[in-house]
Amino acid sequence: MINRTAIQQWSEHAPWIDNAQIEQDLIICRALVSIFSDEFLASQLAFRGGTALHKLYLSPQPRYSEDIDLVQITSGPIKPIMYRLGEVLDWLPDRVTKQKRYNNTMLFRVESEIPPTVQIRLKVEINCFEHFNVLGLTKIPFKVENSWFTGEAELTTYHFEELLGTKLRALYQRKKGRDLFDLYIALQRKEVDVDKVLQCYKQYMEFVVDKAPSYKQFVNNMQEKMEDPEFTNDMQSLLRPGITFNASDAYPLIYETFIDKMEGKRD
Repeated sequence: MINRTAIQQWSEHAPWIDNAQIEQDLIICRALVSIFSDEFLASQLAFRGGTALHKLYLSPQPRYSEDIDLVQITSGPIKPIMYRLGEVLDWLPDRVTKQKRYNNTMLFRVESEIPPTVQIRLKVEINCFEHFNVLGLTKIPFKVENSWFTGEAELTTYHFEELLGTKLRALYQRKKGRDLFDLYIALQRKEVDVDKVLQCYKQYMEFVVDKAPSYKQFVNNMQEKMEDPEFTNDMQSLLRPGITFNASDAYPLIYETFIDKMEGKRD
């Protein structure tokens, strides 16, 4: 889909170990410009998740991220949004749309340009459930300069601490070591308002459960994960060259910064 020269050029911005990852990264960046250059979509959708955190706040991007996570800003019909999304992303082939109660997904597949040929997948997922924010939305300029595609847009997104709050929720809810890494690298690279992160975490968690997990529940959850190789080895092949990560070394900082400040009894 993308010529070899353009992929090699992009490797300076996205120096991932796999050429298919570099090609996918460039596709993601063009897709973001396509989406948020559209006045209607920019008014309806906000960019969230690991890709937003890394591309907008932690540049140069410390790890590879493969999906575009969006949130429907206000409650309303999703069909016009999905229809328009398909129009602005019509340069991507093999579109498959999946609709569920709380999220809608578009999947695209394309063969990589540089051998060995593999299927590159792009998932664009819209959360149609969490029509709220805690700290307000913001717009961040985003630019792509490459021989294959050049463009720019202002991306509607969440403030840094709100993205970290949703990351802290994800750390509890799922078994992916990248959530631990994202919180760790954020603390290493930027000043973080911990109280705001915890405020956002609590509101997002209590939107999906009656009460946020207690201190002991979160600690027990993490103890199980830290003994699971699926969690601790999740970051293999995702790191930017020159960056190392050890989950056992990172966890104490996350514990001291966030978990130890949660409500609940200590033994």
